Amino acid sequence: MPNALGFPGSVKVTSDLQPGDTIPGTTQSFAITGSCVLGKGSPSTIQVGSGIVACTLNGGSVEVMPGVYSTPVPGIGIRLRDGSGNPVTNAGGQGCHSTISTIGSGGSYAFSGSLELVRISGTIPQNATLSGGPTGNGAFAFGVYNTGTVLNDDKGGINTGNSSIYPTGNIVFQNITCTTDYPLAVTLPAASVADLPAVGSTSGTTRFDIGVICDSNAVASISMGPAAGISAINPGAGIVGLQNNAGSASGVGIQILDQNRNPFSMVSFNSLGSVSANLRSAFPFFARYNRVSSLSPGSVTSAVVFTMSYQ
Repeated sequence: MPNALGFPGSVKVTSDLQPGDTIPGTTQSFAITGSCVLGKGSPSTIQVGSGIVACTLNGGSVEVMPGVYSTPVPGIGIRLRDGSGNPVTNAGGQGCHSTISTIGSGGSYAFSGSLELVRISGTIPQNATLSGGPTGNGAFAFGVYNTGTVLNDDKGGINTGNSSIYPTGNIVFQNITCTTDYPLAVTLPAASVADLPAVGSTSGTTRFDIGVICDSNAVASISMGPAAGISAINPGAGIVGLQNNAGSASGVGIQILDQNRNPFSMVSFNSLGSVSANLRSAFPFFARYNRVSSLSPGSVTSAVVFTMSYQ
């Protein structure tokens, strides 16, 4: 069991988030493996195919929207997702009937998922604190449905933390208002097949800036990814595909670089640095062509989306 999940100790929640939106920078992944003793449990017994449930350990937590559960902090919820990214519903309280996985051959189990903080309805009090821990707010315990048995039953009961995931320490929330400015289009220079002689060749590096203004000091981070309809060719290297338009080129992608002209990883948030209150901070990025396979000439159009996180 991964047990403790390391959420940021301070989370700034921007005013533009809507109920149901994940608070950027607060998603924590987990993977769980182990085995149960077949035939154990009551009133039902553990069998191959028995459902594995995830239940909130905070007795006052209720499901306020599908897969989102309340916390003692007004305006802040928590969402559990399975390994496919689907919200886990019906997980409120220790008598829950959610399903996140099933028991496999010989009593084995292996599943993954993520836990994230979510904006819900309500005003978030400034400097409100969410206290984590094995039985604290945001904790979920895993067990086998209708058997009275938690997954690591041999290592302690439901309140020991051996069969649960939970945020560690205290998470302090602060409200912040930020605005961003950015070019709607970044025009790269024309390139020829000769400019991209082999797979991995690059050309046409072009700078663009994303500007940020916040009403209080913050540390900003950013994530990027392909827009809807655009493929992620190599997220770790910041390479996305092209829009499937008539006359489009093939064999080339668009690669995003960070301010140091290193490939921008699209698999996690990347720190930008400090933002001073009420002053615009400009963060440079670069886009360029990157050959990914056999080339054919044509037009090149792509799109990426970005998400900002503030702490």
